[in-house]
Amino acid sequence: MNQSMSSFSSAPFSPRRRPSHHQDDDFKVLEEDESTGREERGGRDGRAGQENDGNEEQQMLLLRAGLAGDSGGDEETSSFLHVGSPSSKATSCGWLTREGLMNAMRIMVLAAFSACVLFFAVLTFSSRPVAVNPGFRRPASDFVLGPNWDFDAPPTTRKYTWEIENVIANPDGIFRPIITIDGKFPGPMVEANEGDTVRFNIINRAKNSTSIHFHGLFQNGTNWMDGAPGVTQCPIPPGHSFTYEFTLDQSGTYMYHAHHGAQALDGLFGPFIIHSPIEKFSEYDTDQVVLVQDWYHDLSAGLMFKKLSPGSESSPVPDGALINGQNKVDCIDFPGRHCDTSKLSTPSVELPLGSPHRLRIINTGGFAWFDVSIDGHANVLQMVEVDGVAIEPTPEHKIVLGPGQRYSVVVQQPPDTNPGENFWIRAHVIKECITGTVPGSGEAMARLSYQDTKSSVQSSKPRQTRGRRRKRAKKPPSPPRWRKSKPATECKDMKSTAYKPVPAVDAPEVADRSWDMVVNMKIGDWRLERGFVNGSSFRPQVGSPTLHRIVDGLHEGNESFSIAGVNEKAFHLPHELVISQDSIEVVDLVLQNLDEGNHPFHLHGYQMFVLAQGHGYFPGYESLGLAPKGKGLLPGTKVESSVLSNPLRRDTATIEGFGWLLVRFVADNPGLWYFHCHIAWHEGGGMGMQFASRLDVMKSWKMPRANLDLCSVDFSELSKGSPPEDSFWEGSGLG
Repeated sequence: MNQSMSSFSSAPFSPRRRPSHHQDDDFKVLEEDESTGREERGGRDGRAGQENDGNEEQQMLLLRAGLAGDSGGDEETSSFLHVGSPSSKATSCGWLTREGLMNAMRIMVLAAFSACVLFFAVLTFSSRPVAVNPGFRRPASDFVLGPNWDFDAPPTTRKYTWEIENVIANPDGIFRPIITIDGKFPGPMVEANEGDTVRFNIINRAKNSTSIHFHGLFQNGTNWMDGAPGVTQCPIPPGHSFTYEFTLDQSGTYMYHAHHGAQALDGLFGPFIIHSPIEKFSEYDTDQVVLVQDWYHDLSAGLMFKKLSPGSESSPVPDGALINGQNKVDCIDFPGRHCDTSKLSTPSVELPLGSPHRLRIINTGGFAWFDVSIDGHANVLQMVEVDGVAIEPTPEHKIVLGPGQRYSVVVQQPPDTNPGENFWIRAHVIKECITGTVPGSGEAMARLSYQDTKSSVQSSKPRQTRGRRRKRAKKPPSPPRWRKSKPATECKDMKSTAYKPVPAVDAPEVADRSWDMVVNMKIGDWRLERGFVNGSSFRPQVGSPTLHRIVDGLHEGNESFSIAGVNEKAFHLPHELVISQDSIEVVDLVLQNLDEGNHPFHLHGYQMFVLAQGHGYFPGYESLGLAPKGKGLLPGTKVESSVLSNPLRRDTATIEGFGWLLVRFVADNPGLWYFHCHIAWHEGGGMGMQFASRLDVMKSWKMPRANLDLCSVDFSELSKGSPPEDSFWEGSGLG
């Protein structure tokens, strides 16, 4: 890729002025003037004349955890997430001196202080009346794909400029900080054709560093645009910009999301749809996106800090769920939290009566599996796509999908459906897979309405009684229990072996290499629970990405970077497992899960052939009709009757609890590719490794200037929002 295709700005942006009655540096509060409806959007004023009298070292540690920011502004707002000023209300939790911080025992106090700050922040904000402008919510029309889209348009360059910003909003009624793109949540839908070039100028006006990963895209020839901090790039610091540019050589349903810390859980994500020319022959009339996700009422950085703390074994439990960024909680279920549902509406999906329709369902969440169904539609759902791969239409009564997975279904109205008739789309968190109690129903719902295009029909909707005495909302009716189906109680992939891609592609008959991989969460030093792949727990070096080190080493002729297989010379194996291929190879991965929990593993840059998966220990290649180590078929076995016959291809496949997974991929895409659990808390704990493909090609690479400039920013800025290093807890007395 030509270096001119990327751009980087090293100069911080000028602060924006805003009304003096809201002097918060780090978050915008979207407010509506009750008398005029005028929107007031906070800026970044109020720093002049403010002194940070607190301990700088302590401030930096909390900043790395995403719990602190510059002090300044009005006392009430700044105490929401700021801990820098002794005069702040947050000091009611206590203050640490430099001498105390240098004492290892004080780190225990620091951890307690962090929790106190979060708790006090919630109490402070819950008492503050805020009129939220519904303008941050993305309208339903933004999830509808272009009805007049030109599938045969010549390739073009589609340009986007996105401003990443912090605001305080209430997607489900509970106020919390979120991350938006251009002030909207969720992020905008990207729609393009196969063969197009896309250019995203990312301007980071947020509090912490960030990056964008384009989930499921191959990035063939543009590995440095993959958006994984510490793997392919340095993150984009606050006040800086970076441009992603690449050409689309695939089609299907994808998404983009932040890949720094767990920021995707704070709202930085959106759908990415790539059209193929063959779509013009599709038998559906409309095409829409349905995003489902788990939702937390606290910042991901604070939750990650707690998850990575000594003695913490369970992942944070979601507070609820959203469909297309919306839901309505019962405020009474969340005492002590500032909650207002008066301006919230039920998400809606409107479809013309009398024709089939495509729904692209994407799990943009970071932890929960979802059981998605539509009341009254058990016999009229046809699965047509899995993770960007078109499949033969397969009847389904519901969709079960894990984090990072996507499915498309074609929906046909049930017989005798009347114009304006409503059905509930239900996205139900599978609670059996979560340790802890999900508040409320754990369900998000959207209204599916069939409309007569010749007339306008006013849809009825459930009523919510509001007022100072918070009353419970009238709940929708329970879904019917189909005689041949049961609610999902397991978090594992749907019948992968039954889905047949079109066009058909057989898996390669012989694997050049087969890697046995054990994945698990376990407790190590200082009682820290971390994720492991073959005993290695990944710690990304955000200031020195693996890709940069490999390219530099190969360019300099350093033989340590030319080692094929597990490279223990160039990389520190306990925290950086890198497997290299020096040419095109067919690679098998036999993954064994030693945990009771499930792990949806996502491979950047590739689609994997899912050959088999199951419960218990891997039974061996022979039980599948394959020779040991995948070296072909057993005698008498034919490809057309084997697991190699047109298996499902996908980029995110699940290893069920105490189960196994066998996948095969052709390592022909040059670059450094991240392979990790897509549960945010597991990835943040280190459950990931990297594949270096085609070293023979990479040795001729030179990193683009824009990527190198990004890494030249001071590490204190690059690392903002990064999880704490394990050494942070050393000698704390908490282990």
